[in-house]
Amino acid sequence: MSEKNFLCYILTEGILILVLGIFMLIFPKITFVSFGFMMSIAFAIYGGFKIICSVITKNFSKHYILDILSGVSIFISGIMLGLAPFFDIMLIITLIGIFFIFKSISESAFAIRVRDILIPHKIPIYLSFIDLILGIIIITILPSAVLWFVGILAGIDFILTGVMLINMLIVTKYTKGY
Repeated sequence: MSEKNFLCYILTEGILILVLGIFMLIFPKITFVSFGFMMSIAFAIYGGFKIICSVITKNFSKHYILDILSGVSIFISGIMLGLAPFFDIMLIITLIGIFFIFKSISESAFAIRVRDILIPHKIPIYLSFIDLILGIIIITILPSAVLWFVGILAGIDFILTGVMLINMLIVTKYTKGY
């Protein structure tokens, strides 16, 4: 896989996660769709995309197992959230917290992996620190009654990650001339 194809996957993930984050925060306010249902759909879509993209780009990445684990974690959280009456909400919140911790480790590995390809390669390190703090807060502090707060944190994180990936790609594209 070439660097140009890898950059296309980064752009696709950035746009997808940005759109999912915006939909997760705004769609329940302007339609009759519930916040939990929108979180379920967003988590399942992003988890499935993360799993498929990690398997496709495994030859380019040494740490693709972390991406697969974070994708599986958020995908299972999305499915379980869709079937919320059958599962304990604390289990779902814990899986979302585990997703943020896996995502933090995965973004740190991503920053190390792309330091020669992308120009602003230190930005994912800052975002991975924020994800680690979010994961710890979600797992240890938040009770089960605040699932909506977990969704807002996830939506904001999705938007920040999407904007970060798209900006990193744009800076790299115009600096290196891809």
